[in-house]
Amino acid sequence: MNTKSRIFALTIAALLLSSIGTITILTANAHNPPQNIPTYAFINIAPSPAGVGQTVTVGFWLGMPPPTANGPYGDRWQGMTVVVKKPDGTSETLGPFKSDDTGGTYTTYTPQVTGTYTFQMFFPGQTLAGDYLTPGTTSPFIGDYYEPSNSSIFELKVQQEPIPTLPQNPLPSEYWTRPIQSTNGYWHTISGNWLGLGQQFSAATGQYNATSNYNPYTLAPQTAHIVWSKPYAPGGLVGGEFGGSSTSNFYSTSQYEPKFAPIIMNGVLYYTQFPGASSNPTGWVAIDLHTGQTLWTYNTTTQILRCGQLLDYVSPNQYGSFAYLWSTGNIPGVPIKAGSTTYNMYDAMTGNYILSIVNGSAMTITEDEQGNLIGYYASGGNLTCWNSTQCIIAETNGPAAWMWRPRQGGILNFNSGIMWTEPLATNISGVPLPGSLSIAATGPVTQASCINSGVVIMTAGGSAGGLFQPGSQIEAGYSSIDGSQLWIVNRTYTPYSRVVTEAIGNGVYVMASYEDTTLYGYDANTGKALWKDVLSDANPYDSIGGFQNDIANGTMYIWGFGGDIWSIDLHTGNINWETNTTVISGDPGTNTPYGVWPIWTFPKGTIADGLLFLGEGHEYSPPLFGGAQQLAINITNGKPVWNILAFDVCNSMAISDGVGIVANAYDNQIYAYSQGPTKLTVTAPSAGVTTDQTITITGTITDISAGASQQAVAANYPNGLPCVSDDSMTPFMESVYMQQQMPANITGVPITLNVIDANGNYRTIGTATSTAYGTFSYNWTPDIPGAYTIIASFGGSKSYYPSTASSAFYANEPAPTGTPVTQTQQAPIETYLAISTVAIIAAIIIIGAILIVTVKKRSI
Repeated sequence: MNTKSRIFALTIAALLLSSIGTITILTANAHNPPQNIPTYAFINIAPSPAGVGQTVTVGFWLGMPPPTANGPYGDRWQGMTVVVKKPDGTSETLGPFKSDDTGGTYTTYTPQVTGTYTFQMFFPGQTLAGDYLTPGTTSPFIGDYYEPSNSSIFELKVQQEPIPTLPQNPLPSEYWTRPIQSTNGYWHTISGNWLGLGQQFSAATGQYNATSNYNPYTLAPQTAHIVWSKPYAPGGLVGGEFGGSSTSNFYSTSQYEPKFAPIIMNGVLYYTQFPGASSNPTGWVAIDLHTGQTLWTYNTTTQILRCGQLLDYVSPNQYGSFAYLWSTGNIPGVPIKAGSTTYNMYDAMTGNYILSIVNGSAMTITEDEQGNLIGYYASGGNLTCWNSTQCIIAETNGPAAWMWRPRQGGILNFNSGIMWTEPLATNISGVPLPGSLSIAATGPVTQASCINSGVVIMTAGGSAGGLFQPGSQIEAGYSSIDGSQLWIVNRTYTPYSRVVTEAIGNGVYVMASYEDTTLYGYDANTGKALWKDVLSDANPYDSIGGFQNDIANGTMYIWGFGGDIWSIDLHTGNINWETNTTVISGDPGTNTPYGVWPIWTFPKGTIADGLLFLGEGHEYSPPLFGGAQQLAINITNGKPVWNILAFDVCNSMAISDGVGIVANAYDNQIYAYSQGPTKLTVTAPSAGVTTDQTITITGTITDISAGASQQAVAANYPNGLPCVSDDSMTPFMESVYMQQQMPANITGVPITLNVIDANGNYRTIGTATSTAYGTFSYNWTPDIPGAYTIIASFGGSKSYYPSTASSAFYANEPAPTGTPVTQTQQAPIETYLAISTVAIIAAIIIIGAILIVTVKKRSI
């Protein structure tokens, strides 16, 4: 539900509640005779006035909610219409519409010209049928007639200029984590969760949904940058007396006992831990998706995580999502029927137990738009649809409680959640089917189910696992809404080939015949043939390991065990591009016995943010497959984007919030790939700087992702983990986290240097490139005297978020230069002596003369 509709629904609910209080469904007999009850219609338009081309919300409702309405249960007002009269006098009718449980609903309208528009809502009248009542209840109003009504006329003035709206915060350009501020509406496009509704091969959960691993609401790692790693089981080389051969590792070939099946909600990764055999689970782990920090653990040896749930419960009393974990497994002391399945509900934030739903059936689990878990299963010749919310409300809430309050410690009956059960065909044109219809599973061995586009694809008499069909199989389509049969047909295929329901999406399902590598595309709603592709260039090994696939935006991406990859238009069968692992990873030489790098087809790949993620390898047992790579491929052209050493054939990458999570069997560690935060420092000389001297500006740029502080990483990089270029990321990460050799040609990242000078001018002075050690330097001569602020900026990359740092220095004018003094040439020392002698003699003569004169005067 979008923001406008949510606001409207809540507003109407609040108004109705303020006027009528809490509605109670009475468990009484119907009125006799039935009553005629007047109704009152209302309508409102917002914004008003509005601009040309500006979409407005048209909200309309009856004053009384349907008396039997209770959350998902009960009647709804039907046939409501809105008549719009345009400025030119012409009219347009919107609808008919059905109300929600509050008695109202909404639509949108976009005026195209200026002038006055009028809107009026009409209700045609309705006899309350008592449809889909809350289990165990009735109402005296069933059979009563609610009379027609129409609202007053609402005038909408439309002007040329649109009415301003509150600005939306743009998508983040810096490091971010959960929780996301709820007004950041645009961020929903990058914050998709991973509920694990589908089951990875031999696992209970781990796949994005029941049919695919395509998450359209997240960014994806664009390089092999690792933000943290964490062991999920003993892994890697055993060591010592076990030797150093390709069989000397811990249990890494667990294809039939997968050790990691992820669920991701609200930035938290959940999984059941299997450090040993699959019969010995040790409990659940909840980990911060962005840091790898363990938030809580839950010790259990009987409960296996089945999926996550984000329930968007909307009622007149409340709205907003709840986060739950669901497990399968028996609760001690709870009586159950033999052979049944128990579903247990837990709080996702704490891992605390809430309730159990007992005596259920194994089923394919999907979700609807509100996050209700919708299960499908075929049993006893019937197709059944089950709803988790219906089950909990029926056995928990009182009539018309309009609050979501699952009963703590409740033991609920699975059958209370059954929405419908419909019979399946037992013959075609009077000829009995060769077996019972069952929900088709997609891929060679996966447990994904063929439920999509409102259709459940079912098969009978064809291949089952490794079995080969005799030349035909029954295929049928049933509505996932009400269980009605849409079509049924007996298809003819190449005899004794394995025919598998390969994929379903966008209204098309695809069958694959492995032995002749042929694909068949059919309309899921009608069963009609659309196209046929013979993959003539397929590697022979494709027929052994079969094909696996994912669908995104009308395109099927399909790959085979022989290393071939195709992009195929789902509606036409046209091949957009094809490639193979020899093109992507190079000639394998003697590294594999196949002549190619195989792609293991037990797990599905993953699609997100324009990339297809696949894992190379094959689970020999023994020896360990060497040289396998995690591949990231551009889905537009099939070109490789990045790769890294990884044996990821036990699971597919799960991607949420831009973080890719995958288990690497080479060391049995979880690896998290994503952009990481960075730290930048910059320094300049603090004294002695003048405008006639060159200074050296220095600094560091380091990766501060959580993994940088892990013991092994921090010990090797005590001064911080350097940031390196995207081109160097794969070998650098393999060295830092996977104990591989560090190459000699690692390159750094560009650092832009700016200054604010004494005149207040902001200017760029140059760019430095960091070294493989995370350091950088730049020489520069200040050009005016005064105080400077120097600002270093790293603009980020595909591997890192941006960061900045600043420092300061003062540049003095150089010391002034004095006026030169003219030096007089001195005479030799003999000259000074001669002059002195003459002066002394002259002085004696003068003094002698003075004395003679003085004596003569006295004689007179």
